[in-house]
Amino acid sequence: MKKIMIFTILFIILTTGFSQQEGIYNPFRHTREEFIAEGRKLLDSNIRNIDCNEKEVKSDINMSKTIFYSDTSSVETKRDAMRYLAYTNCQEVIDFYVGILNNDTSEEMHSDALLYLGWIRATSSIPFLLEFSKRKNDLSFLNNIAKTLCVMEEFELAGSVLDKVCFNEDGSIKAGCISAYAFAGRDVLVKNFYLSEWKKDYDEDRKFGIALRLTEYGIYDFTFSIIKEALLDTTNTYKRVSALYGLAAIATEEALELIQNCTDDKDMIVANCAKSIVVQLNKGRREE
Repeated sequence: MKKIMIFTILFIILTTGFSQQEGIYNPFRHTREEFIAEGRKLLDSNIRNIDCNEKEVKSDINMSKTIFYSDTSSVETKRDAMRYLAYTNCQEVIDFYVGILNNDTSEEMHSDALLYLGWIRATSSIPFLLEFSKRKNDLSFLNNIAKTLCVMEEFELAGSVLDKVCFNEDGSIKAGCISAYAFAGRDVLVKNFYLSEWKKDYDEDRKFGIALRLTEYGIYDFTFSIIKEALLDTTNTYKRVSALYGLAAIATEEALELIQNCTDDKDMIVANCAKSIVVQLNKGRREE
């Protein structure tokens, strides 16, 4: 369970955007690179190097498959059985997840199977995923296939899946595809999408969300004021936390001062977030 929770955190990393000083790496400006680096580290540290022919391993696999296919199993029991196997990339496990995609009708099962195929870097499943994508018309599901390919670092293949379904008749990009395109590294496309969204007549909260996304693509001139306002003039804890991440991506002298001022904020969640950001800014991460 711990491994799966850690893996899920990888996706959250993409939604956050630190040290502005020249020459120091700012992870809040390189969220996709952070995602890729963390994924490689977690793969090395959490996927056990095991012998798939070992008697105990085969017994564990068979036990989980039996639980999953039992007529008396609840949905949650089935999902637990799937999760239990997500520590190994044995071919039998990969085939098990592929079989769920091919034969099960539950969206939850499909979503979990795709998550775990990405988690164990099941590259042998790629031909099936590409073929399966041609059979599906559901945009959300195709986005999940593309994201799974991105976790495997097959970014061009992910983009090819998206390109077939993610454009409207007028050539504009479907909003539901933007998150997956961001995973795939289509930076110019994603930035232009948010720039076009910025021009639309949205409410304050939507504008704030767009501003946060634009900071990840180097747009600071007109995003700073709305993010600063969200930090100073609202009381919503989680909006203020989001504003701190936006300021971390901007990382000008004024932005860093605002973050530092929040380290002793009366809202402990905001204060702790600001302290964490300061630590990350000072530490940074240089490319290995």
